[in-house]
Amino acid sequence: MPGTGAARLRWQRLWSSDHSGDRGFGRPRSLPITPVIQIGGFVASVSFAGLISPGLYQFNVVAPPNAPDGDNALTAQYNGAKAQSGTLLTIQK
Repeated sequence: MPGTGAARLRWQRLWSSDHSGDRGFGRPRSLPITPVIQIGGFVASVSFAGLISPGLYQFNVVAPPNAPDGDNALTAQYNGAKAQSGTLLTIQK
């Protein structure tokens, strides 16, 4: 979302306790606890976090203003579990 610092992120099978086997999925479901999303080591503002289809999570975030331009490590933690490492998000202000 150019110029706003906002991004829509999607991850599949983030945690071992994901809901990829859910049947009868009808509409997106918000997670009961907001995950901690970091971009470049800085906490991003999360406006939505939820399961949008079986095994597919969506996070609507605003990049922290102090995240530097270029490739930044993207991390997610939810209820003590961490998402896979090695994901990068490019920031351009």
